[in-house]
Amino acid sequence: MKKILLLFAIVATLATLVVPLVVTSNTPTETGTSFEADRQREEQLSEKHRERIARRKARQAAYERFIDSTILSHNYRFVPTMFNAEPAGSSNIITNPNIELAIYNDWADIHLPVYQGFTPPYRLVIINTTITNLADFTTVQTDDGWTISFDSWLYSSNDYTFTLDVYSKTGGATLTLSSTFYPTTTYWGSIVAVY
Repeated sequence: MKKILLLFAIVATLATLVVPLVVTSNTPTETGTSFEADRQREEQLSEKHRERIARRKARQAAYERFIDSTILSHNYRFVPTMFNAEPAGSSNIITNPNIELAIYNDWADIHLPVYQGFTPPYRLVIINTTITNLADFTTVQTDDGWTISFDSWLYSSNDYTFTLDVYSKTGGATLTLSSTFYPTTTYWGSIVAVY
């Protein structure tokens, strides 16, 4: 009985050695065919990948030209989605679709929340006005996009300075509203063309 078990163990050991040799002898042919198919698929995918990259690059360039032409037209709206009082105020989300700063040629339509007060806690008010006296209105191209700024008294004794930084690559923008007496308010949002 021991001899039979020993014989089975030897046969099993030989079988495990012979089977990999047989599989190994067939593997290079299968692998060679598989590598060729993978290489061809890779070449096709890389061609499609190159086409996608070229299309994305063209769309990006067209979008940047669109933002640039929108700013140069002086007919656009800044639509904020968040704001806070500087230097360490809490951020507030804006969901009101009417909140905006619109620039039309030589006048501005302002409907923005702003913090007022000389000391904390500041009170939140909505500036809702149209101004035609845009003093020191400038539009300067920067490495990232554009910086637009102007001053206004907003029919009060407080001088307000609006500075809008527009990022051509993303369409995003940051508006800083500083004043003589009140804390600076910063807004984050996007630029929308006015047709």
